[in-house]
Amino acid sequence: MLNPVALVAHKEFIDGFRHRWVVFASLSFALLSLAVAFLGSAVSGQLSTPELAPTISALATLAALVIPLLAVLLGHDSFVGELEGGTLLLLLSYPISRWQLLLGKFLGQGAVLATTCFIGFGVTAVALGFVVGTDKLLELTAAFALFIFSSALLACTFLLVSYLVSLAVSTKGRAMAICLLLWFVLVLLYDLVLLGLIVAEGSESWVRALMMANPVDLFRLSNLVFVEHQSVSGVLSLVTSQNSNLWLMLLLMFAWSAAGLFAGWQIFKRKRV
Repeated sequence: MLNPVALVAHKEFIDGFRHRWVVFASLSFALLSLAVAFLGSAVSGQLSTPELAPTISALATLAALVIPLLAVLLGHDSFVGELEGGTLLLLLSYPISRWQLLLGKFLGQGAVLATTCFIGFGVTAVALGFVVGTDKLLELTAAFALFIFSSALLACTFLLVSYLVSLAVSTKGRAMAICLLLWFVLVLLYDLVLLGLIVAEGSESWVRALMMANPVDLFRLSNLVFVEHQSVSGVLSLVTSQNSNLWLMLLLMFAWSAAGLFAGWQIFKRKRV
């Protein structure tokens, strides 16, 4: 039963290397994260040895912008592109169910994104390992392990969001436009609107729930809570100032992925091809 899933996943993963997705994304993550880690202190007028908490905080802010964008760019045409090209109908003529095709694509492209996160941010972790003392090496390893893991979860969440769009629309251009709009709303506009509502209404209790419902905020919060970074401003300070549960945030990120996979299957099995 898993053989068709493995075949589709393998094909999608190999395509990621063939189309230079892994090379491009890994190089981008590595260059950006190295610049943030080693040159971020230049804004204060001098270069200093990187510290773990500010570095993870800066990397989380950067990754929250870049990872969702790369994920939707990778997945926006996964179904509508094959539908336009006529290959989706050909695939479904083989002995493979729609659920297996969806799961195979997700595992293959999710592995591509996870690999890029591991390579790109892993390079920075190794570089920092030569700078920090041996007494902080374990702390550094744990912080970057969580950061890479949560980055892969965030990427998979937005990959599934792009699948939902790709399954719901009829053209690749429309899929790209909607995916970019969702990226703009969830990544850039969401916290700004919440901050404006707090100032206007003066209420904070319900804002915490809205923040925990956004996978981008969950990603940033989980990493900030782990390194206990204190210089948090804006709406993030409302949650980090409380007794935040790291495992709950990671569980909610898993729930986002599970809900996206289930919703994608429901749309796909009703879609006419």
